[in-house]
Amino acid sequence: MTWNDEDLQTTNDQEPWSQATIAFPDPRGISSDGAAALVSGLEGQRFHFLRKEGKLRLRAEKPVADVLDRLVADQHATSWAPGIYEPEVEAFGGAEGMAIAHELFCADSPAALAATGDSRNRERCILLLSTLHRAAGLDPFEIGDVWSRLAALRPSVIPPDEQEQSSRLAAMRRLMHADAAQRETTEKHWSERVAAFTAAGSALADLASTGRLTRGLRAVLAHHAIFAFNRAGTPPAEQAAVAWLAQQTTFDSDVSTTVSPSDTRSPAPNLPRMNNMITTDPAELREELVARLTASGRLQTQEIIDAFRTVERHTFVPDADPATAYGEGTVPIKDALDDGETISCISAPSIVATQLEQLAPQPGHRVLEAGAATGYNAALLGRLVGPGGHVWTVDVDEDLVSGAAANLAAAGIENVTALLGDGAAGLPEQAPFDRIQFTVGAGDIPTRVLDQLAPAGRLVIPMRIRGSISRSFAFERDANGLTWKTVSCEMATFIPLRKGVADDIRTLVHHDGPGDVHLETYTEQQVDRDAMRSILDQPAHKIYTGMKLRQGFSWEWVYLHLACTLPNGLSRMPGQRPGFTPHFAWGSMAALDGDSLAYLTVRTGDDEDGRYWEPGVIGHGPRATELADQVATEFATWARERGNDAPEPGFRMATDTHRDLLEAADPRFVIDKPHSRLVIDW
Repeated sequence: MTWNDEDLQTTNDQEPWSQATIAFPDPRGISSDGAAALVSGLEGQRFHFLRKEGKLRLRAEKPVADVLDRLVADQHATSWAPGIYEPEVEAFGGAEGMAIAHELFCADSPAALAATGDSRNRERCILLLSTLHRAAGLDPFEIGDVWSRLAALRPSVIPPDEQEQSSRLAAMRRLMHADAAQRETTEKHWSERVAAFTAAGSALADLASTGRLTRGLRAVLAHHAIFAFNRAGTPPAEQAAVAWLAQQTTFDSDVSTTVSPSDTRSPAPNLPRMNNMITTDPAELREELVARLTASGRLQTQEIIDAFRTVERHTFVPDADPATAYGEGTVPIKDALDDGETISCISAPSIVATQLEQLAPQPGHRVLEAGAATGYNAALLGRLVGPGGHVWTVDVDEDLVSGAAANLAAAGIENVTALLGDGAAGLPEQAPFDRIQFTVGAGDIPTRVLDQLAPAGRLVIPMRIRGSISRSFAFERDANGLTWKTVSCEMATFIPLRKGVADDIRTLVHHDGPGDVHLETYTEQQVDRDAMRSILDQPAHKIYTGMKLRQGFSWEWVYLHLACTLPNGLSRMPGQRPGFTPHFAWGSMAALDGDSLAYLTVRTGDDEDGRYWEPGVIGHGPRATELADQVATEFATWARERGNDAPEPGFRMATDTHRDLLEAADPRFVIDKPHSRLVIDW
């Protein structure tokens, strides 16, 4: 963990604390095993800590040399050094405020340190800080001001799209207003932590009311938030995102949005998804899920809403806890043996809802699903087509098919059949189908499946366009019966289809050196994958476009434009490493050309109209300058000719036999694949 949370001037104070700075084998900081060992060694004495630049600053009331020597001997740490503790007395409101802070630090530190690496630390911290704020007697707007003060000390935030934003705000609202003491948990020391934050808030309110704080109460509480998030291991970017959510929850601002690409396997933009820390009851979680998806517009049709209420998602992922099952993310269910990449998962609820709305299954329909996974989507389909209809779901892995069949049987779903098979080949013996749905991504249209669709049928399929740019298409036959039109088209990325004519081979190229940056590449892209492994170590060429993007800007259509006009489309490049400055916290989108790469970045500024983001491009490799200039030029072309105010594009499709029936004024927006042609009409 490489951030600095002690950015205010410190005051030398004569406290009986000893300090030691501990270094670890992992430059990111202490491991969960090391944290457990340190907590065990410090049992029975008061201590508190701060994470700083990958190290730990430990403050204890008694000498701890023997404990730290043992930590090094057991290889949990590489070294430690003594130091002088300089408490931030003025930052915490003077000597009495610092004493309250020490009490809270010491009460919270053992459990916070022991929880190192836990994915729910951030949510625990929000619950505890909300407890602190209420105990300090703050009204809702004063609480919003505390979060605003924290946001001012943290990086700027690019909001997600409106649908994702709605679910995050709902989760943040629950966390801010929940009674932490009533949380359902068997977690050790939780009640003691809640009591400590309650006591601290009450004591600080008393100091403020009697004029004994040397700094404003809300300023002190904002500083407590910094230290609490540090103990939780929450990086500054996530602190900023949480603070932004809290401000919107409090002040109910009319916030415009910024859209980023949505890979169903990973979190979106730099506003984190919130884990549910309030209830573990599946029925309540299911109702919350339906409320989120309805409020965001993902669920619109009453029959589909009822299906989501009826089908118990958590029973289809028995290895995941209910909160995870009903959360916003995917749940991986199978990894590849060679590289550990996820090859099957239960899709995020928002994606499931979106595709079902696109599919619009009706009672009595015969439906084919390609991609059985856990059987959850097939169960929803079974509920929607009713006893007069039937669903066949196929997958290429026997273990997935048998698992889905068992889950469906346990749920009492009798009108769904799970079979081993290649989804791209379909199921001709059961054709024709009223609806065909692919819950895996395809690189092309599986033409054999089209022949199995009833004349008035509909195909919903996530298809990659160029590079990493993919959309979920709902196709129906055109009036001529030879070409296809879209009745719905949504941005979505799925795990690629395996085996079959429409399979989509994706190769992840991991960059050498520090960090976890990797690049998505596909078969049709002309790219030197060996060069890509060290491309970020090459000199950088950086240019900015001069455009000012405001809140409300959507990246969706500029991505599509770039994917069509650049030499090899546009690829996702997620991850972080020193010197890599992407345009979103999850990573960036990049243009590729042989042995060169250029990725998108942004920088922020303020003018008379408020905050703006200026897009830029950073190139690496022998053609860095040329490729970066090309990306910037196409970005400007899109802004000049279309921009966010232009109508959304339409899409037409024809199979190989009839591809010549489709033309476009600009040939760059004709995407020819081995078995089909896709035309984008701007």
